[in-house]
Amino acid sequence: MIKTLVQNLPLYQFESINRYGEVFHYVSSREGGKSEGDIGALNLSFKVGDRDENVISNREALAKAISVDPSTLIFPLQTHSSNVVSIYTGNENLEDTDALITGKKGICISVMSADCVPVLLFDPKQKVVAAIHSGWRGTVSKIVLRTIEAMQKNFGSQPKDMIAGIGPSICAEVYEVGEEVIAEFENAFSAGEGLVLNKKNGKGYLDLWEANRRLLTEAGVEKKNIEVSGICTYQNSENFFSARKSKNKAGRFAAGIMLR
Repeated sequence: MIKTLVQNLPLYQFESINRYGEVFHYVSSREGGKSEGDIGALNLSFKVGDRDENVISNREALAKAISVDPSTLIFPLQTHSSNVVSIYTGNENLEDTDALITGKKGICISVMSADCVPVLLFDPKQKVVAAIHSGWRGTVSKIVLRTIEAMQKNFGSQPKDMIAGIGPSICAEVYEVGEEVIAEFENAFSAGEGLVLNKKNGKGYLDLWEANRRLLTEAGVEKKNIEVSGICTYQNSENFFSARKSKNKAGRFAAGIMLR
C-alpha cells in the first residue's frame, strides 16, 4: 500500500488495484479535514459526536479530491451486519448494510472504519467493484463470502479474476478478545487455528487480516491477487482512527472504490 496526494488530500492506495486504469480507489486517513480532537481531522461519520457541518465539509473535500459529486460518494448505514447491497442507480436503501457492490461507472462506493477491516474488490473482466466493512462480527458471519457470492450471482464475476485489498485495521499484536469472540471464531473457522494467538486465561489475540484473507481464498480469489496493507490502526492511531485506542472516541476513515 502506498501513500499519495490526490488533489492535495493524503490518501492511501493498493499497488495491485492501481495497475488498472479503469478503476479508482482510496483509503482516507485522519489528515486533511476540519474535525477536532479525538475525531479530527478528516472524520467522515455523522455518528461519532462530530458537528454535521464538519462532516459535510470533510466529505465534500474527499469528493473533490477524487473528482466526484458528493452525491455519488455513497456510504451504507453500517451495523456490523452481513448484509450486502448491489448498487444500480445510487438510490437503493442502504440501512443495515455493510457491503456494497456496483458495476455502474462514476459511483464511489465506500465503507467507514476505525479498527474494523475494510476490504476492496475489483473484477477487471466483468468491471465490477465492491467495498466491504468486516469487523469481528462481519468476519464471523463471512460477509466477504456473501459479497463475492452476490458478485457472482448479480454480475457474473468469477473469484479467480478478482483483485482484493485488505485495508488498515487493528492487528493481531494488539487485538485482545475474550471467550465469547474466541468461541465464535473457533466455530466459524474450524477451531480457529492460527487466528486466535497466545490464548491464556480465556483471552487471546485475534488476527482479522488472516481471517479475511482465508475467506477470500476460500471463495476462490488467488493468493497472488490479495494485498494486505499491513497497517495497524491501533499502532498508527496518529494517522488512522482507532476506536479501541481512543476508547470509542474516534472518528471514522473510509475505503472506497469506483469504476471510471
